[in-house]
Amino acid sequence: MFRSSRARASLIRSLLLGTATTAFAVSASSVLLVGCKDESQPDYWVEKLNEASWRSRSVTRLSQFFEDASSKAKGDNNDPKVQELLNKIVDPLTKTYVDKYAELDTKTRVALIKLLAAFRDKRTEPALKKAFEEFAKKPATGKDDADIKWAVRAAADLKLDSLADPLVQAFLKLRASTMLGGVTYKDFNDAMVEIKAKSWTGPLISALDAPIERPANDKERDKIDPYKDQLFWQTTAAQVLGEIAAPEAVEPMMKIMLDPAKADAQATAVLAMVKIGKPAAEAAIKLLKSEDEKMIAFHYRRLKELKQIKDEDEKKMKEKPQDAPYVQTAAIIVGTIGRGEGVAPMLEALKKAEKDVTRALIARELVKLPRSAESLTAFKEAFEKISIEANIPPGMNALQMLAEAAGQFYNAELIDWLLERADKTKGSGDDLKALQGAIVVTTIKLAKTDQLDKVKAAVDKYGTKLEKDLYAQAEKLVKQCTDKADCYLVEMEKSTNQEQATQFIGIKAGYMGAILGGETQRDELVKRIDSFENAAVRFVAAQTIDHLSPKGSKEAAAALRKVVDKNAEGGDKNKMAGDAPIKQVMYRIEARAD
Repeated sequence: MFRSSRARASLIRSLLLGTATTAFAVSASSVLLVGCKDESQPDYWVEKLNEASWRSRSVTRLSQFFEDASSKAKGDNNDPKVQELLNKIVDPLTKTYVDKYAELDTKTRVALIKLLAAFRDKRTEPALKKAFEEFAKKPATGKDDADIKWAVRAAADLKLDSLADPLVQAFLKLRASTMLGGVTYKDFNDAMVEIKAKSWTGPLISALDAPIERPANDKERDKIDPYKDQLFWQTTAAQVLGEIAAPEAVEPMMKIMLDPAKADAQATAVLAMVKIGKPAAEAAIKLLKSEDEKMIAFHYRRLKELKQIKDEDEKKMKEKPQDAPYVQTAAIIVGTIGRGEGVAPMLEALKKAEKDVTRALIARELVKLPRSAESLTAFKEAFEKISIEANIPPGMNALQMLAEAAGQFYNAELIDWLLERADKTKGSGDDLKALQGAIVVTTIKLAKTDQLDKVKAAVDKYGTKLEKDLYAQAEKLVKQCTDKADCYLVEMEKSTNQEQATQFIGIKAGYMGAILGGETQRDELVKRIDSFENAAVRFVAAQTIDHLSPKGSKEAAAALRKVVDKNAEGGDKNKMAGDAPIKQVMYRIEARAD
C-alpha cells in the first residue's frame, strides 16, 4: 500500500513513539487484515475444505452453521436465511464427498454424508449416488458403511429418478442380517417404495426368483442369516413391484404364493397382486380353474423338493384337482384382489369342492368379492355341508370362522338362517358353543329394528354376559338411529364410541352403515375415517367402504391415500398401524375401478 520507503519509515517511527495519528492507525489496521478471512463466516471454512489437514474441522464447523440456521428457521430448509447458507456450502461439500471419498477418514466421511442428507437438497445428488456406488462395490460385511444409512434416507426425501440405478444396486447388496442391515433395511424399503422406478422391474423380478431355504429351527444357525437376507430382498421387491404395478411380476408373485418355503413373503406378494389388479386376477382365476399347467407343475415340484408330498400324493391330487392345495391358494388370491370377474369362477370352484377345508376357504374368500344373491346361496350351501369338527390352517374352526365371515355380506336377511344354524348344526361340546356364540355376535351386528326381538331371544338362549352386554349396546343404537344410515355414521365418529368399553357401538354402527348406505355414505365415511381412533372401529369402517364400492372408486381410493400418507408423514405409529386395513381397501377399490 505504501510505495515509498519514506512513508514506511514514517509509519514505523510513529508506531514506536506512540505518536501515530488516528488516520494512520486506521490505515495500519487495514494493512493487518489484508489477505485474512473471518473464521465466523462459512466462506472461510468452505475454502479450508481444500486442505486435507483442515477438512474434518471444516465439515464440523459447516455443520454447526447449518444447525444454527435450521434451528432459527424451526427446521424449514426453505427459509431464505437457510437457503442463503446452502447456496454457499452445498456444492463444495458435495464435491468434497465425491472427489475426496478415498481420502476421507470414516468418521469425517459419515459426518459429511449425514450433513448432506440433512440439507434435503437436490444438488447433493452426486454425493448420494457416490455413496450407493461405493457401497455396492464393497464386500457385504456391513462394516465401515454407515454412509448408506444417511444416503438412503435422503434418497427417500428427494425421490430423484437419477438415483434409481445406484440405489437398486445398493439394495441388492444390503444384507438385512448384518448390524448395518438391521438398522437400515426399513430405510431402503421406504426409499424404494417412494421412488418405485419402472427400470427396476427386471432386477427385482430376478430377486423374487431366488430360492429361499427356511431354517427348520433356531439350531440351523448357518441358514438363519441367508434366510433373513433373502426375505428382505424378496418382500421389498414384491412390495415395490406392486407399487410399480408391473404385470411382468405376476408370474414370480404366483410362484411365491405356491412355494411353502416362501410363506413369510406371501402376505406381501398377495398385497402386491392386489395393486397390480386385473392381470393378477386373471392369472389367479386361471389357476383356480386348474388351467395353468406351468404354475401347477411348479407347485408340485416344490412340494416334492421340500418333501411335503410323494409321487403317489401328486397322482391323487391330479385325479381330484378341485381339492388340490393350489386351488385353495388361488381362491385366497382371487378373494384378496376382490374383483367382480372372480365371482363366477369362485362359485364354480366352490360347487366342485369335496373337502371341508377347500369349501371353507373358498366360501370365506367369496365373501370378499362383490356380493350377489347367487354367492349368498352358495355360501349357505357350503356352510351346511361342512362338519363342525373341520378346521382350516392354522387350526381355526371352519364353521366358527364362516359364521363370523357371514356378517360381511351385510345382509340382515341372513339372521333367520344363522339362528337356524345355531339350532340345527349337529355337534356337542366347546365347538358347538363357540359356533353358537359366533352366530349370536354376527346376528347382533346385522340386526335391524324389526329383528331385535328374535336376536334377543337367541342371546338369552346362547349368549354369555359378553354377548348380552353387546346386545344391550346394539339395541340402544338401533332404536336411536332406526333405518337412518347417516345417523350411524355420526355415532361411529363419536369419541365415546372409540373407547374400548363402548367400541362395539362404533362397530355396530359401521355394519348398519354398510347395510343401509350407498355411495353417498361411502364418501362421507371416507371423509371421517381418520377421526376414528379405535383400531376395531377403523377396521370396520374400511370394510364398509370396500362393501359400498363394488365397482371400485378412483376418487375414494385417492382420498384414502391422502389419509395414509398424512399419517405416515406424521410418524404416529398407532395411527400407521391402524391404517393397514385402510391401505388394503384403498388398493382393492383402486384396482377394481380399472
